[in-house]
Amino acid sequence: MSANVFKKIKSVGESLCPPLLAPHLKRLIRVSPFARGRMQGGPSTVGPQDGRLLEEAWQHLVAANAAPRALTKMPASPRWEMLLERIRLEISFFSSPKEAIHFAQSRIDFDHREPVYRSWQLFQLHADTLLAEFPQMAPIIQGMGDSDFSRPDSLLNCGGRQVSNVLFYHMRLLCQCLAQVPKTDLVCEIGGGYGASARLWLTNPVRPARTYVIVDFPESLFFAETFLRANLPDLALQYVTSATPLDPQHVARQRVVLCPIHLLPALASVSLDLVINTGSMQEMTEEWIDLWMDWLARQDCRWFYSMNYFGQPLDCLMETGNMWSPRLAPQWTTRLMRYDPALMRQQSTRNFAELLAEKVPGQSVPDVGALRARYEATRSRRMDNQTLMEAMDILRFNLDEAICWDVLERVMAETRPYPKEAYFLADHLGRAGTSGFRSQNGSKLAQYMEQLSRVRAGGMENTYSA
Repeated sequence: MSANVFKKIKSVGESLCPPLLAPHLKRLIRVSPFARGRMQGGPSTVGPQDGRLLEEAWQHLVAANAAPRALTKMPASPRWEMLLERIRLEISFFSSPKEAIHFAQSRIDFDHREPVYRSWQLFQLHADTLLAEFPQMAPIIQGMGDSDFSRPDSLLNCGGRQVSNVLFYHMRLLCQCLAQVPKTDLVCEIGGGYGASARLWLTNPVRPARTYVIVDFPESLFFAETFLRANLPDLALQYVTSATPLDPQHVARQRVVLCPIHLLPALASVSLDLVINTGSMQEMTEEWIDLWMDWLARQDCRWFYSMNYFGQPLDCLMETGNMWSPRLAPQWTTRLMRYDPALMRQQSTRNFAELLAEKVPGQSVPDVGALRARYEATRSRRMDNQTLMEAMDILRFNLDEAICWDVLERVMAETRPYPKEAYFLADHLGRAGTSGFRSQNGSKLAQYMEQLSRVRAGGMENTYSA
């Protein structure tokens, strides 16, 4: 059937259809560009198969691990200790960049990439959701594709571009930052995985980053270097092997800077437009969260964007390694706070909080009276996870025990299942509550803590794929 004949039949059908049924008919006969029947699987063979690329990444890994631990010797979370050990056991056996990339996308939990057969039917919904939220980002949403080096079983070819479930996830993070942050020349990602977000930031047609910095474990940076150099062969890349502060002018001439976590002081002189963390801060221990919050407070950076777990059920923590994150220092002003954006709900059963904050020089910190007045405005609303997000954003300025206790009581009375942040509040009050507070509320707090501890002990946390 020719395209013109199809259009005529479609037009006649719509004109004869009752008004109430017309929208449903349009949806039924709409031809999606992501229809599975029109798709071809990703290429089974991609290049380059250049061993020198792997050799350079290996040499950088060795040099990073040999450098003095300038920052910390703190262990990763139990989950990431297991994943790092898995990488160390396999990393010397890769024979090509493609093999290393496929390992990163399947055997290490860097993202939630799925085989096409599990997710293709949602691709049109993902695209429509992104276009409705970010119509100004159509060149990204309708034009950018996944890497040809990605796992073939996860790719569908649509109009000459490769599409996967995680492509839409990474595109949304990019679109939100470009829509909200006015200047993104120098972007830094905490925990950049194998470089999937970095590739989109460097190549997007709306506002590509001039320089992209990734801070991660050396083992993870091995995959990021391999992936980015395979996709961008002429990439100007600097690998940090010393804690000596980098020259900002030298950094500005690079497209990518890879910085091992223990050499983080090397970035001390670099002015960052935007710092990003998505999907990894949730997996860190409380000690690592404190370290990153302190670094964000000290580092010269203007914006911070986070998409991480929030309100995760205490009996189903899964990858979670801490009870509340991020918890920014007072000099940050929250510009956007959103619980479970639509695309996140389409892609995951986990609960997410989207946060964008700006560091405003010379900003005064609200006093306790102002914070209590701000919190009082939330008391007319049910304590759902959006309200809890806003309450916890107040508490990051000052863990005032009166507000902490009221939030905890409301959560225990109104929220099921119990969110992990309830455990943080109960634990904090048990450790830091004043003698007057303990005298008045100690017995009830002990009951709450026993109840929450029992729920947590019966669930799962710090999990990792087999």
